Amino acid sequence: MSTKIKSGKAPHLPKTYRELCGLLMPRKIRDDAELEAAQEIMDVLAVLPARTPDQTDYLETLADLVEAYEEQSVKLSKRSGLETLKFLLTENNLTASDLSRLLGTDISLGYRILDGERNLTTKHIKKLALHFHVGPEVFL
Repeated sequence: MSTKIKSGKAPHLPKTYRELCGLLMPRKIRDDAELEAAQEIMDVLAVLPARTPDQTDYLETLADLVEAYEEQSVKLSKRSGLETLKFLLTENNLTASDLSRLLGTDISLGYRILDGERNLTTKHIKKLALHFHVGPEVFL
């Protein structure tokens, strides 16, 4: 379902939480497209002259989800590519063996990458970015 809200005139937004969830289900934001969709709805809700209690709850929920996504993005951007990979593996309870399977290679490659003996290739970075729902730049 598209979350695009047409600019120019004030859109009619649902008044109940359940109906608002039909626009965009509030859940963990995984990429910039989901972030943009949440922010677009938040922008409209924030300037409504009178919000219903459900609209306020929904706005606050989206704000919490956006904040969590942005905090994670900042944490990732402050790390080296290898530190980011280790962080993501730990956060997802994955091992070096799991990394090897993710990359579609022999079992030892994951260990060698994590030990700094081997670097990630462009192909590896693309696979990891897709798997973890992050931009490939976090691994550089």
